[in-house]
Amino acid sequence: MSHEAALRDIAGKLPGRPNARMRRIWIVCMVFGVGAFAFLLATNPLRAWGSWAINTLYFLGMAMGGVALACAIRLANGRWGGPIMRIGEALSAYLPFGVATMVVLLGFGAGTYLPWMARHVEPRQVPFLNVPFLWIRTVGGLVLFTWLSRKLVHASLRADLQALKPYVAPELKAAYDKGTANWKGDQAEKGWYRHESAHLAPQLALLFVVSFTVMAWDFIMALTPNWVSGLFGWWVYAGAFTTAVAMVAVIAVHVREKYALQAYITTSMFWDIGKVLFAWCVFWGYLFWSQYLPIWYANLPEETWWVFIRFEEPWRSLSFAVFTLVFVIPLLGMLNKTSKTNPMLLTTFSVIALVGIWLERHVLVMPSLDAEQVWVGLPEVGVTLGFLGLFGWSVQGFLSKYPVVSVVDVMEGAGGHGH
Repeated sequence: MSHEAALRDIAGKLPGRPNARMRRIWIVCMVFGVGAFAFLLATNPLRAWGSWAINTLYFLGMAMGGVALACAIRLANGRWGGPIMRIGEALSAYLPFGVATMVVLLGFGAGTYLPWMARHVEPRQVPFLNVPFLWIRTVGGLVLFTWLSRKLVHASLRADLQALKPYVAPELKAAYDKGTANWKGDQAEKGWYRHESAHLAPQLALLFVVSFTVMAWDFIMALTPNWVSGLFGWWVYAGAFTTAVAMVAVIAVHVREKYALQAYITTSMFWDIGKVLFAWCVFWGYLFWSQYLPIWYANLPEETWWVFIRFEEPWRSLSFAVFTLVFVIPLLGMLNKTSKTNPMLLTTFSVIALVGIWLERHVLVMPSLDAEQVWVGLPEVGVTLGFLGLFGWSVQGFLSKYPVVSVVDVMEGAGGHGH
């Protein structure tokens, strides 16, 4: 296929407008989520804000992790990852909405959700556990990450938009003209992109780790300020990155079939993203064991009680379900190549990991709010559907307007698998 034919083909596969049926589905999900949250707020505010906090962290971690995945592919010079990288960048479309959900939590729910706000804080904790600093580090970190993400995505898209601009549908012309304003020439733009990505990718990768680790302290560990773990933040951010990889795999399978992108998104790419998912599920298990083992052999009461609450009824079954979904099933099921290259199997294992981390977030948060009640039921599913609707709405809007694959990689013959 010639370059012009490839450009026409890619431009012809752009929907231009989001699918109306899917838009209605996302709206229904959001309405259902608002209703579920309102029901919880009226019946049990603590449970309502616990569910809101869990989903805020879950979907923010997914969106931030998608950007971090795109950065990691750049930093590792992963030439296989053009389509995967672009899908990771697409998740950034949710970030402004995710920041808004965090602002709602801080502004209206933090007094109910965070126990230290209503109790005496020990003098040694005051420099960290205070409301102004909580706002500064949380919102400041998220806004900075969103701003840097927008810069990276703009730099990544610019050359693609310039190449596709003559071939896209009329309704996309304005957006593509805006994205390529002040074009300086192919060589100058290529050098500018290399400069931008070389600076932004490591900044975003490090900021994701730092900011999400701090949010894990603030919104999960701080629910029990007397319990601390040096590995806890790493473990939580590893789960967030795992959800991003799994969601990217699910979307890649979906858009490949829906828009007939088999020539650009190959099963070899599925193999590679499947290996990344497998590796991070194993890494999640490694961090879990690295955290649990010292607590177990030290047998200190100030540490063990936090674990025992989750390993005893009524939370025991869910805790073991999380370990099975996130670690055991991927470990045993994804060792072979077929499980990673077969679209249906890859989607299945990805969804299993997504559900597992969703349950894990509940196991981490809800027992700290009320250890005697299993607050994981239909209302929590309803709130999650609301967040999923918001997430799907934003990401679909991005993918309907911009190319799913990296056009520059296609033109340069890149995009093979990583072997």
